[in-house]
Amino acid sequence: MKTLVMEPMPDLFWEEIRKKGWNSYFTESVTLNDKIKIIIIRTKTDFNKNRFVEFPNLKMIIRAGSGFDNIDIIEANKRNVIVCNTPEANTFSAYEQTLSFIFALIKQHQICKDRVIKGNWEKKFMPNWEISDLKVLIVGVGRVGTRVAHALQYLGAQVKGVDPYLSISDWKQKNIESIIYKEGIKWSNLLTFHCPLTDKTENYFDEKVLNTLKNSIWLVNTSRGKVVNESVVEKGILNEDIIGFASDVFSEEPWKVKKFANNLNVILSPHVGAYTKKAKIRMSLETLEAWSGYVNQHQINNKVDSRFY
Repeated sequence: MKTLVMEPMPDLFWEEIRKKGWNSYFTESVTLNDKIKIIIIRTKTDFNKNRFVEFPNLKMIIRAGSGFDNIDIIEANKRNVIVCNTPEANTFSAYEQTLSFIFALIKQHQICKDRVIKGNWEKKFMPNWEISDLKVLIVGVGRVGTRVAHALQYLGAQVKGVDPYLSISDWKQKNIESIIYKEGIKWSNLLTFHCPLTDKTENYFDEKVLNTLKNSIWLVNTSRGKVVNESVVEKGILNEDIIGFASDVFSEEPWKVKKFANNLNVILSPHVGAYTKKAKIRMSLETLEAWSGYVNQHQINNKVDSRFY
């Protein structure tokens, strides 16, 4: 099946294709639109309704990465186009990015560095927190969220999770206590987001949530930027409802820097949570596993869950 690769892929991806003798299946040219049956994209391609019109015989889209909010899933379902992703590829790197954010926030790494440089040392310094001080609400208890939960449980934090797609047996198997979002917000002092971006999760952290808080919180987002309303974050930091904020994702990328970014309690990174050598290797191999499964074994691997839409 003719396969169009619409974005740059790591060298390993192409090496594996050459090694397996699959070269004739793949193209990077868009001159054969009516012959294209499979398309591979990453983060920069917005696969909207117009894109589907361009490729009338499309059977499958493979999103090399875990997110899929740049694909119109509803349109794909209408056209019987299968959408798959590579959910394991970024799991470890995103989980580690989240933990590094949490430690940096509660140990006040940026503030401490600033103190050393300016010679302020311990003057009016808020004591650091320990992990056992945390009551963590994990919003989205999938592959990444589950690993974050287990790591923090092991280190002594109290942990609860929000995920409407998990059954009672799922929660029992994960050994994570379930709670509804509204109650979890009231209970927690750290929120960390690991849910996909959908019409239900856009602005999931909004002004209503901010006003529901019973405790000042640490806030972490390594899911998608639009899950957390940035204007509300700014307000929360100003009124000290949010003690500190860490994010690897933004409402628009590249991001137009907002004032709150200069706050020492704010830690930002340019969507590099999955930017590791091993994550790139896993992404390449998992993409080809999904492709080969469909083309050679007539099976579907890692189909995106349509319950999100």
